[in-house]
Amino acid sequence: MIWETVHKTLSEWQTLIGAILALGAALWTVHEMRKQTRGDETRHANDLLRKKLAARAQMPDALTELNEYVRASCRYLVSDEGKPTAPIEGTNTLKAVIEHIDTKEAEKTFDLISWYQVQRSRLMASKNPKPIETAEMLYDAALLQTKIDRLYNYARNEKEEPLPEKPSQDEMFGSLKSAVTVKVWAMKNDDFADVIEIIKRRHVPGSSNALSG
Repeated sequence: MIWETVHKTLSEWQTLIGAILALGAALWTVHEMRKQTRGDETRHANDLLRKKLAARAQMPDALTELNEYVRASCRYLVSDEGKPTAPIEGTNTLKAVIEHIDTKEAEKTFDLISWYQVQRSRLMASKNPKPIETAEMLYDAALLQTKIDRLYNYARNEKEEPLPEKPSQDEMFGSLKSAVTVKVWAMKNDDFADVIEIIKRRHVPGSSNALSG
């Protein structure tokens, strides 16, 4: 009698029990899919982080190579040394890291590479430049130095100071002095009068119209 009652009850509730079991299986499947998705998202985020860290780790050496190139450019302009060799490895590295670093710094890196191309084109095309042409190319080098310096803290994972979008006169003067070296700056200060005037004219204090190149 009992088994007949149980069998009858199961038969009557078979559809409902089947639906409940199916719902439970569906909920378990959804849970596992979400778990897998979260795992995939975590792995993807970790992969992106590692790529960004790897990219940043390459930047200091690349920036140092460009820094040496700027100084060689200034030696050519000031001391009649040979034209500098292109920093191919450094520029290729910076082009590659743009894909993986933070957006703001990627834009700054793109701007740096773009200005380097302008600066090098003008420098390589020069032949027995006149004083004013030399001053213009020294300005190009100083601006390139500024763009390099503005990426160093990020590349080295150091604290970044907020800076205005356009370089200030003081920043440009510091970059010029660094590019030509302090020793040459002190020995040949009068030779830089024209480029100093260019910086003063293009980087007016308090003006949002100062040229960025």
